[in-house]
Amino acid sequence: MKSGACRIRRALKKQVERTGRRQPTPTIPIDVEEDIVGAVSAEVLQATPEDVLFLDLETTGLRAERSLAAMIGFLYRRGEVLHLSQWYSGDAPSEGVQLRRLIDIQAQFREIVTYNGDGFDLPFLRQRYRWHRLPSDCTLISNDLLPQIRKRYRREWPDCRLVTAEERLLGLPRCDDDVPGSEAPLRFQDLREGAPLSVIEPIYLHNRRDLISLVGLRFMLREGMLCG
Repeated sequence: MKSGACRIRRALKKQVERTGRRQPTPTIPIDVEEDIVGAVSAEVLQATPEDVLFLDLETTGLRAERSLAAMIGFLYRRGEVLHLSQWYSGDAPSEGVQLRRLIDIQAQFREIVTYNGDGFDLPFLRQRYRWHRLPSDCTLISNDLLPQIRKRYRREWPDCRLVTAEERLLGLPRCDDDVPGSEAPLRFQDLREGAPLSVIEPIYLHNRRDLISLVGLRFMLREGMLCG
């Protein structure tokens, strides 16, 4: 457990000891809808079809039967920009609303790009769809970049995590303020228990960086630009 998360826990515990109860969540994050300019080169942008959806989930746990898709992050090209959406779900009813919206969005695309999506994100979504009694079949072509990176680099790299691929292939080391995705469940829980909105701001940034990196990695894989 990270030291920052421990401090949040201690602050919440002191708050409960003083008041005898937890304070309600101060606010619910609004949906992020942002046009991003200049995050990838013009060459990469022009080579990215507008019918390709880049997806990355941040969840409250690994087991979909008892966890939420707390943040649904996705990115796609819209003309000369990349459009970013990040939708928050703080409970099961709001998750159901967001999943219905995602079904409508997916209908506009042909391909879905993920990193370990076939192993986690897409099965997680299917189970959450079924839990909400929603259609669970995704008709998009799945393009999971992790198996492709792993096939090429598993003998050369210490691991094939997305952060490693970013550093070695895109030259994008993570900033000091980045938090690992594994910290997201604790931070989402802290938000629901009364922590300020700032506790999950690093998760938004982490998710945004992941999605932008998927655009660059997809381009390099398709153009055969990967090297040892």
